[in-house]
Amino acid sequence: QWAATLGDEIKRAQAAGDPDSGETYYHHWLNALERLVAETGVATRETLTRYHDAWDRAADRTPHGQPIELLPDDFR
Repeated sequence: QWAATLGDEIKRAQAAGDPDSGETYYHHWLNALERLVAETGVATRETLTRYHDAWDRAADRTPHGQPIELLPDDFR
């Protein structure tokens, strides 16, 4: 299931113009993981988006080199 989903994500990205240089592999890997998490019901897409946005807010306020900590306000 993992290999098929990852392969599908890579094919989808290539069809959308991804240069397949290897530099975007991590993004394909993450998209495949998030897709499987949502499809299997481990978490909803909404939950994944909520945490993604919270992580972005936490990372924006964290000085380089410091650990990123999620706080309740990050989930606003």
